[in-house]
Amino acid sequence: MPGAAKSGTTTLHELLNNHPDISMSKNKEPVYWNNKKFSSFTKNEIENYKSLFDMSSKITGESTISYMYYDSFLKNICDNYKNYPKFIFILRNPIDRFISHVNWMRGLGKENNQNSDIIRNSKNEIFCEYDDYPKFYYQFGLYYKWISRFFEIFGRNNIKIVTLEALINDRNQVLNSCYEFLDLEKLNNIPELQSNKTKKIIFPNIYHFLRKSISGKMKYTQCVKIILPKFFRIKIKSYIKNSLVNWKGRKENFTKFSKNDRLVLKDLYIKDVEKLKRKINYDFKEWEDFKKVR
Repeated sequence: MPGAAKSGTTTLHELLNNHPDISMSKNKEPVYWNNKKFSSFTKNEIENYKSLFDMSSKITGESTISYMYYDSFLKNICDNYKNYPKFIFILRNPIDRFISHVNWMRGLGKENNQNSDIIRNSKNEIFCEYDDYPKFYYQFGLYYKWISRFFEIFGRNNIKIVTLEALINDRNQVLNSCYEFLDLEKLNNIPELQSNKTKKIIFPNIYHFLRKSISGKMKYTQCVKIILPKFFRIKIKSYIKNSLVNWKGRKENFTKFSKNDRLVLKDLYIKDVEKLKRKINYDFKEWEDFKKVR
């Protein structure tokens, strides 16, 4: 289930996992199929990936956002599947997605520029593969640009597109349309979920230091490998992971984007939205900014 960042992928992941015939990965974003080490994965690493799922389920799935943008993902899927898997994309009004992405980065302490400067700089974004929190505010919202490749390679029948707005307004209808797409039985009672709300984290420098430490991106971790036995390293890493998941944050009233900001962003996205509408024959009437776009 690739999907645009800050478009409800976490919520949809958890909702899909509630179906008795679906096992979504325990780790929402394993970053497996576009991992730089993919071609050299050990048997143990492959088994670790499989352990994220209940393999007795009819359907298994995961929600690594970067799959939508990486050419390596497309290649690895083509090389390893005779019968292509199905893809569900959840999208959001690209203007709202852009704003949410900016505020998310502000909450992480990684964005301090003014709204107008961010929008102006976004016009010159060039996408590249990333290892840390990405700032491709504009590029991530070019849905047609990215999804059209999936249509060309995997075919229309293997692709389902839903929107966050529709999921919020009619959760049962959207979820059951996904189950139908996956050839599964529809459900009558679907729980209400809303995950991954943006917050401003407390002590961001410490948070990012710990996050990079457990990912092995800090030089001192090489010394730790020599000093501490593997058993203790695993224990410490697990403790830090749990701490990061439960890291305290607070609600924050981020600087609002003006009406003019929205108009500028609309101009940036309008051609891509037009192409997407024509491609899938859907008007995205739930995206207020683009109602009159054909």
